[in-house]
Amino acid sequence: MSTLQTLIALVVLIFVLSVIVQALQDILKLFLDTKAATLQQIIIRFMGDHLKLDQVQDALKRRGLDITALDHFSKDDFRTLLDGIKFEDTQLQGIVAKEQASLAEAKDQIAAAYEGARANFQKIYALKNKKIAVAISFVVVLTLNASAIRLYEILSANQTMSQAISGTAATVLGNEKNNGGTAQPADLADVYAKNRTVIESDLQKYPILLRTGKYSEDLGKEPANEILGLVVMALLVSLGAPFWNDVLKGMTGVNNALNSGGKTTS
Repeated sequence: MSTLQTLIALVVLIFVLSVIVQALQDILKLFLDTKAATLQQIIIRFMGDHLKLDQVQDALKRRGLDITALDHFSKDDFRTLLDGIKFEDTQLQGIVAKEQASLAEAKDQIAAAYEGARANFQKIYALKNKKIAVAISFVVVLTLNASAIRLYEILSANQTMSQAISGTAATVLGNEKNNGGTAQPADLADVYAKNRTVIESDLQKYPILLRTGKYSEDLGKEPANEILGLVVMALLVSLGAPFWNDVLKGMTGVNNALNSGGKTTS
């Protein structure tokens, strides 16, 4: 049981770090406007000379939208958008193989190309976000000296701290239980925002994550374990808060089942 409590406490701490990383990532994405920048690159790259970026932006602006709205556009939505764009003759050349192709046929071809462009955008944007998450995770973990191996050793040696931290798991998951255990992805940001109070309280009472000043001590004792622990922690944190929210929920359920002797309550 003590091992499970220690693991739950460690997962709570990883969840804390992943929430911090998510908050920093949201700020960075807002500051850099990465979604808009990526969509602009996709329009330029995949539409080439057949469709100009400023034409798309102007058509969207007339509808009160910006470039990021394209992330939610279907092929038909984009085809409708094209009706509001005035094309130059040179833009239509080479879009369709048939000579004397009508303007409607040319727009149909562009709309079909958009489907592939949007799929590529989602792939590229997801990869870019993952790279940002990994980079921020390493920065946060290295800044705090949050070695997974060292934290596990501390929690294993101090069961009082371990039980106290693992006990906050119920509070972290409380918002989900209040919603019938069916929290939707759209609500996760609100859940994490509410959990920051619990997280801040944990850090104040148990400053186990704030080990920046312990680098010389940790590296002096077990340099290999310290480096490995930092790398492992950064990779674990980069998996994201939603992932660790689900892991914590599952582990808490197992722990509750063991404490109740496998009995369930109605």
